[in-house]
Amino acid sequence: MNKSQVMEELKEIQARYEDEVTRLLQKLPEGDREYFTPSGLPVKPLYSPADVPDFEYTADLSFPGRFPYTRGVFPAGYRTRGLHIRQVTGFGTAEETNKRWRFLLSHGANALSVVPDDGSGHRADSDDPRVRGLVGKGGVALDTLYDYETLFDGIDIRKYSVHLITTNAYGLACYLALAEQRGIAPSELRGSMSNWMRPDTECLDILEYCARNVPLFNAGYLDMRNVREGGCTAAQEIGFGVAVAMAGCDALLERGLEVDDFLHRLTWFINAGPEFFEEVAKFRALRKVWASVFRDRYGAKDPRSLMCRMHCQTYAPTLTIQQPFNNLIRSTVYAMAAVMGGVQSLHVNSFDEALSIPTEFSALLSVRTQQILDLETGITKVVDPLGGSYYVEWLTRELEREALDIVEQVQKRGGGFKAWDWMCREIRAAAVKAQAAFDRGDRKLVGVNTLVEEEDIQMKALRVLEKHAEFEALFEYSTEFAEKQIRRVEKVKRERDEEAVVRAREELAGAMREGRNMVPPLVEAVKQGLTRGEFARVKAEVYNSPGEGPYVCAPPAVLA
Repeated sequence: MNKSQVMEELKEIQARYEDEVTRLLQKLPEGDREYFTPSGLPVKPLYSPADVPDFEYTADLSFPGRFPYTRGVFPAGYRTRGLHIRQVTGFGTAEETNKRWRFLLSHGANALSVVPDDGSGHRADSDDPRVRGLVGKGGVALDTLYDYETLFDGIDIRKYSVHLITTNAYGLACYLALAEQRGIAPSELRGSMSNWMRPDTECLDILEYCARNVPLFNAGYLDMRNVREGGCTAAQEIGFGVAVAMAGCDALLERGLEVDDFLHRLTWFINAGPEFFEEVAKFRALRKVWASVFRDRYGAKDPRSLMCRMHCQTYAPTLTIQQPFNNLIRSTVYAMAAVMGGVQSLHVNSFDEALSIPTEFSALLSVRTQQILDLETGITKVVDPLGGSYYVEWLTRELEREALDIVEQVQKRGGGFKAWDWMCREIRAAAVKAQAAFDRGDRKLVGVNTLVEEEDIQMKALRVLEKHAEFEALFEYSTEFAEKQIRRVEKVKRERDEEAVVRAREELAGAMREGRNMVPPLVEAVKQGLTRGEFARVKAEVYNSPGEGPYVCAPPAVLA
């Protein structure tokens, strides 16, 4: 028999099998209800070669480290490139966060992430009355270079990969100034930041400057993890992200760069959620879509440009206040999907994140989750362990097909920057649909819409720990953080050379008005003591972009 005859016979056998299963399921209450993944893909009880009839190993899979990178970007997977254990940190002042960093590193974390408390990246300084209740609350207060020096005290930035969770050029400038203090040349400096791709001068200045001067720094970011948590589907997570990356590439090409100058320094922030197999397939499909789009449409030749690298954080919307210790199990399952999907770096959400900022207790459990997956399960020893599964290969191809279709829809609307509003509407529509599925009970969330407990024994246990344990079981924000930070800001402003600050500020504003890259003069300005709030004011004045509320410094005319 030839291949086509075998496939026809298989289809007949599979059709008879599916008829039999249908008859069996019809005897059960709601047994014949069709199941869909959260992204809307229909799921059958069984998959066979008939579901991927034109599957070609070399074209669809190949080998890890080879185009189209479906199976991973590195030939030996985690055996040669260990998984980064990277927990998001940031609370209080730089002193508190530095202490948390030291704690995590001493217990096996091997990479660092930090989130400032400045929200949009355009916030006033901590001594401004408008931000009084926000200082060090949603992240660490980082107002000056002095704060960055404290944050990184005793931290070897040559040894540990550091990620700055900010879109703000101020954070990058302080990191560059810190590296200079330590004798690290820009050409040697490693690290990354959450400079998510957007039609914004600050974003593009960062990308251009780093491509030309800090070639080992990952300066571009496709932040689709937060978009996914905003409600988009897995296919939209891929498609919208790739489309925005294409728009960013177009903007950088217009600045005179070549695609291989910067593409290998764009990384993804991506999600690992509840639907285990769909998530594994998503990571695989993303790598394939990325490689094909940027090879075939942009002519990227450097293999590094075609390697889609990802930092993953486990899904947060299903972390519940109810029965909070269940979140340990959820995050473990989500982390397994990320590892089996081949991400490079992973943050496992802590069980108490629906209640508070993680404590040392809960953050350590998240680190231990990754370590157990690595050391005890064997899943990091095999590259792409689910590759070849008929179901996973079918899911991968379906997500690839849908994602490429989404890319085309975005391109027809002018590309990722011009189609921004349309993408937002599509995400909102997907979010409403997903929420309706929970509201109807079609999708289950233990402790919320199924298996609800009137008396939550897990919350009782947590409260007992909080009251009697010799460690902090639930984080409590202290107003002392704000008082301490205000003293730190006042110290810098009192001791700096005001005339030098004024000159540096004028040089920065002039460069921005003239369309020169803002990063070089900003680095010099932070060395003189320019604060993040003062940088926000410069941006507001130069770009005439007044903002709402305490997170944006408006031009003086608006404040008057």
